[in-house]
Amino acid sequence: MSELTGYPSIDKPWLKFFEKELLEKTLPKRTVFQTIYENNKDYLRDTALIYFGAKISYDKLFNNIEMVTKALIGVGVQQGEVVNLCTAATPEAIYLMLACNRIGAIANFINPLFSKEQMTDRLRETGSQRVFVLDALYQKVEDSLKDANITEIIIISVAGSMPFFVRTVSGVGKTTREILKRPFSENTRIISWNDFLQRGKEEYLEDALYKEETSAIMVYSSGSTGASKGIVLTNDGINATIANYERDSFYGKRTDTFLAMIPVWFSTGIVLSILMPIAHGVTVILEPVFSKETFAKDLKKYRPTMTLTATSLWLYVATAKETQNIDLSRMNYPSTGGEKISEQDEKILDNFLLSHHAKSKLLKGYGMCELGSEVCGTTVAKGYSSKPLGVGYPVLGATVSAFDPITNRELKYGEHGEIRVCSPAKMKGYFKNPEATSEYFWTDENGMTWGCTGDIGYVDEDGEVFILGRKTDSATLENGDHVYLFDIEDVILRDLNLSGCKVIAVEDEGKTVLVAHITLRQATEDATKLIRQIDKLCHQSLPDAHCPVRYKIRDSFPVHPNGKRDVGALKQEKDGFILVGKMKNE
Repeated sequence: MSELTGYPSIDKPWLKFFEKELLEKTLPKRTVFQTIYENNKDYLRDTALIYFGAKISYDKLFNNIEMVTKALIGVGVQQGEVVNLCTAATPEAIYLMLACNRIGAIANFINPLFSKEQMTDRLRETGSQRVFVLDALYQKVEDSLKDANITEIIIISVAGSMPFFVRTVSGVGKTTREILKRPFSENTRIISWNDFLQRGKEEYLEDALYKEETSAIMVYSSGSTGASKGIVLTNDGINATIANYERDSFYGKRTDTFLAMIPVWFSTGIVLSILMPIAHGVTVILEPVFSKETFAKDLKKYRPTMTLTATSLWLYVATAKETQNIDLSRMNYPSTGGEKISEQDEKILDNFLLSHHAKSKLLKGYGMCELGSEVCGTTVAKGYSSKPLGVGYPVLGATVSAFDPITNRELKYGEHGEIRVCSPAKMKGYFKNPEATSEYFWTDENGMTWGCTGDIGYVDEDGEVFILGRKTDSATLENGDHVYLFDIEDVILRDLNLSGCKVIAVEDEGKTVLVAHITLRQATEDATKLIRQIDKLCHQSLPDAHCPVRYKIRDSFPVHPNGKRDVGALKQEKDGFILVGKMKNE
């Protein structure tokens, strides 16, 4: 091995964790549907999907995809067209996505949790007059559909693929019928999923030919720092994510089961949690309801061998009464990502998993929709050992390094800067937004194109990536200091009494001040004493101006529907704080 230069992009120390054959393998030149079909055409009796206990074989999966493909052609969908989907994880959503892929259309997964204005704008910019809507989400988006001048709405029943008994007992099948009876507008046609299928063309079906960098799926940025943007993913990028798991260290094998617990309107939900597993013959358990309660229930009910979800959901399972006797002996691949995990919480989750007989400690990952989903992750590769606070090493074909965000200079091992990623899974670009696309991507002097993640972190000599926090998770104080709030959180969390912390900057009488929200591992009888203790710790480790001026002890953090902490909700809270200055005067 040649001597290290100190620069991750040159040394690529993570390559030692990949098999030589995989590194030398080229990505397939085919569509996502073709990849899934070729990998499973000899295993048609195997189960591809499970939905509320109903098992859908690969044979049934491909037959349904063909039926939906003919129906899309029947209603006039053409190659390159955007097909709008406002749905959760149902079999029909998977049929639609892969049917669009056969035609060469783009399956557009719109986040149903968008505001009315965001939803309307996203529908309008696609230029499509047709949208598929899950009945359970219809009421939430009805007004947006009217404002977007949609001319045809196809209602997908959440109960459509449920077993008859489940559908009958739950009574959810009535929702679609009720929607079809409601008035909408004289210029809009609302039909059921079954009526849509009846419009299928029976003539010979020929798939769209593969072309390099063809758009396949669109998901969206959150819109938390501006207007949400459509993120266009390609066949090649999705195939790159699938190829990363053609490795000996991947536990997924046929007859294994993957509990999909990330919403389909995120790339991690549709690409990494559904398309990747079924491409490898792993059965995907579809769960349309994203919540900590359903995660706990599904772990007990299905006993999956693999899953991926937000850390907050794992922490709920590790502490909830109903899961204390849970059997995780089948769990080979317990994964998490999407939010920073403290060293203490990682230990808690590792102990929980191993004490309940899981085959592995918690596997961590890092990624973003613009980069196809996963950027790096911890694995069980030979010779690799996960490090506390690390999020693993880069996926197949990806290069990760930290850069000075001002000078664009690549930083050496251990130096903190903006994490940038060169990945074969990267997006084609933001939909109809070349300016934002050019701002996200940066090309260096060697012609390498990097996605600028906006995250601050570093890479160590083993190729392990560490994410410290968002570049925007910062504040400029009254004295002019620019501080990263996650650095303050790390100091506060040194107090072992705490299970969580979020520092935010708020305006108070015209000044920017820092406040800290904290959760405790156990209730305390003397909150004032604890806050004094934390305040002393802060002043010992930080400049006085960087220390929070008040604290709020809370039972839990509000959770955004995407599974992460809802910082916006925290910023709205005004009551229940303990003032540091007041304590000192008592």
